[in-house]
Amino acid sequence: MGRVGTGAWIIAFTAVIGLSRQASAGEGLWSVGLRTQGFYDFEPGQDLFMGPEIGYSNYHLASHKLQLKAAYLTSRLEQSFRSNILRQDYFLFSPMWHFRRNNFFDPTLQTDLGYWRFDTEILGDAVANDSWLAAVQVGFSLNLFQGEYGLNYHFGYNFITPESSMILPGVFGVEFWGML
Repeated sequence: MGRVGTGAWIIAFTAVIGLSRQASAGEGLWSVGLRTQGFYDFEPGQDLFMGPEIGYSNYHLASHKLQLKAAYLTSRLEQSFRSNILRQDYFLFSPMWHFRRNNFFDPTLQTDLGYWRFDTEILGDAVANDSWLAAVQVGFSLNLFQGEYGLNYHFGYNFITPESSMILPGVFGVEFWGML
């Protein structure tokens, strides 16, 4: 699979910023958080990724029920205390639909679209080291302190699994977030 051009990323992030700019002051809700995501493989190593996430919702986007999120996830933290862990990076755009946004327990549906790559130091150039991603996840959000902070849990299925078998079909995630 070929490399993703810089132009494609610029267009994607410009679209996200463009959607968020349509709101007037006071209507948009921004959130930041720490996202952890992994695969169901029950083997130690190379299956847990974490990183920062930023989210945006607007009253004009279905009354805040649609939240647009972007995340950078990596295995570099796990690699720092385990040997032979590949350095993997995930760049994700994750629209999330909240069914009961203002309640303590909020069922959610999330789609992950993005790009994945790993460094070829351990495996060499024998396999493709990048791929597109597409996953669907269901879960719930716990809105704490009147929605100022929260916890998301979700699990789902990856539709694109590359030939390298580095991305497995079962996926889960946990996120801690806070409103800005």
